[in-house]
Amino acid sequence: MKILPLLSMMLCLSHGLIGQSSGDSNELSDQQALDILEKIMDDYESHNSHHISFDLKIELPGEAPQTKEGSLIQSGEKFELDIDDKLIISDDETVWLYLKNDNEVQINDADFGQDGEYMSPNTIFNLYKSDEFVFAIFQQSYENGKAITQIECKPRDPDSEYSKMRLTVEDHINAVKRFKIFAKDGSRFTMILNFHKKDVKLEEGTFRFDPEQYEDIIIEDLRF
Repeated sequence: MKILPLLSMMLCLSHGLIGQSSGDSNELSDQQALDILEKIMDDYESHNSHHISFDLKIELPGEAPQTKEGSLIQSGEKFELDIDDKLIISDDETVWLYLKNDNEVQINDADFGQDGEYMSPNTIFNLYKSDEFVFAIFQQSYENGKAITQIECKPRDPDSEYSKMRLTVEDHINAVKRFKIFAKDGSRFTMILNFHKKDVKLEEGTFRFDPEQYEDIIIEDLRF
């Protein structure tokens, strides 16, 4: 996973992941946490398409925090991810990475999966079924008068670069409100979901990149 690895992971983790176990911990996940995640995933998969807007807050040791705005349009394995100076589009066969500041597009085969080159917002949908992680209710409280549940996810692999991840769910609608990753080097990454529209009408060509729309664009075709 070489393109926007953290962002891709956060978007996917917001709705669940799949994977193979690499740890040997006997710690068990909290069934209540798993039930909440399953409801969220069932609802997400019951819709044909999604449009999500979000803010990504980045906190790095010794640096001032920064926030980037982004959006995701997704249908199955097809998606368009737009954040800051990058645009990633995939039709499930090809991935286009457009670098806005350089007016350059890099074209790759869509190699999704745990060992693949890229990660799509659907690749890792069933994390709660995986034994790579342990899930538990961290806290149940209120935000702005609404009940929320915070679920913590800890990797079993002691060599993971992340110490834990925390998912905040708005209880009455079973919707992801916020997702935060805690890295072992002290970095913090928080994705705040601002808007989520389901079953959106998609225009033809949504999941294909048209270089003819960009004057003097640099095209780097890396497909085999």
